Amino acid sequence: MPKHILILSESASFPWGMAAANRVRNLAKGLLLEGWQVEYMGLRGADVQRTKGTDYSCRGIAGHISFCYPGMIVVRPNNWWLRRIDDLAGCCLSTVLLLWRKVTRKVDVVLLYTRNSNFAGFLVPFLHLLNIPVILEVCEWPLAVAEVRGSGLNKAERFCRDIVPTVDGVLPISSYIEQEIVQAAGLKEKTIPSFKIPILIDLEKDLIDLAKDVPGKAHGGNEKYMLYCGSVSYMDIARLVVDIVGELKALGMQLPVKFTGKEDRLLLAELKKYAEQRGVLGLFEFTGFIGEDELHRLMRRATCLLAPLPENIQSVSRFSTKIGYYLASGTPVVTNGVGDVALYLQDMKNAFVAEQCDPRQFAIKIRQILAAPDSAKSIGLAGRRLAFEKFHYSRACKGLGEFVEQVVEKNRAGL
Repeated sequence: MPKHILILSESASFPWGMAAANRVRNLAKGLLLEGWQVEYMGLRGADVQRTKGTDYSCRGIAGHISFCYPGMIVVRPNNWWLRRIDDLAGCCLSTVLLLWRKVTRKVDVVLLYTRNSNFAGFLVPFLHLLNIPVILEVCEWPLAVAEVRGSGLNKAERFCRDIVPTVDGVLPISSYIEQEIVQAAGLKEKTIPSFKIPILIDLEKDLIDLAKDVPGKAHGGNEKYMLYCGSVSYMDIARLVVDIVGELKALGMQLPVKFTGKEDRLLLAELKKYAEQRGVLGLFEFTGFIGEDELHRLMRRATCLLAPLPENIQSVSRFSTKIGYYLASGTPVVTNGVGDVALYLQDMKNAFVAEQCDPRQFAIKIRQILAAPDSAKSIGLAGRRLAFEKFHYSRACKGLGEFVEQVVEKNRAGL
């Protein structure tokens, strides 16, 4: 008898989104490998920008994964009123479709991908009313985010302390989140089944290259540059990148940076002003948002890939998917050991790991790469092997299907 799992999310924007959509895709691929039929349901429109030539249908199949947007608004509008209509239509019509899936026996379990306390606060009790078990995917801990941002604490408290202990299983992305869930459940005198899944990657063509154990042809390019992938809205990290370039310049090295990611005109102007003050604006190329294939090409051709991680509770709790794709490119990665990063990356073994998130320390690591390119290339390849051994969905999700089945059986037994 087919086993059906429904992934519900208001924010993943599958199949057109970026990091969240990518994680949903890889979780689904892992489940497909273990015999589950997977469907994604968007509770509201995808938060993406329309691009020419892309088909934005309210239902379809992407990579053997069925998806639907019951609210019929596929791309989330910018207008405030239209967004409220999107929220209302999506929630109401998704509820109706969930009822139909239950009646037709097309859902055995729901994987809920959200940290929105309003959506989760409604959906978890509703799904339990239908006798559908809920597994919560947790890739960020709302209390940690609220602490760093200084806002949203009440909603974060509700999600972490009141909603999380009511679910039937959890998929934490990090050791920190796993422990926080244990504590939150303990306060309610509960134990929640847990299956930790780290960052996930799915670069099949790179897996073929890995079998040959040679770097891609792109590494032979003459252009030298560093690459940073991330939104300028994370201004603290963006400034760190500028500071790293400034420290390199102080050490007598001028290595340009390609800065990719979603643009915000006001924030970008602020960052450019800061770079100009540091005397390094001419070393920056702001590419804006670029396609996935072009991004991976830039990764493979770069001298090194930058991943500075601020030393705060949010960095400790999360685990950036970007690092997995950085490693998979075979290009040396420069980062610092915060949170679960320190569990996998070893300095001068499979990455260049600074002791602290300090621009000077990053500059010294980059100088090591420039001084010994052959050694750096070997370290980059070791990082690539690690990425496929630990983060490829076919390996990182092994056993996930069995875990989900255990949650379903436990629910059926009324335990």
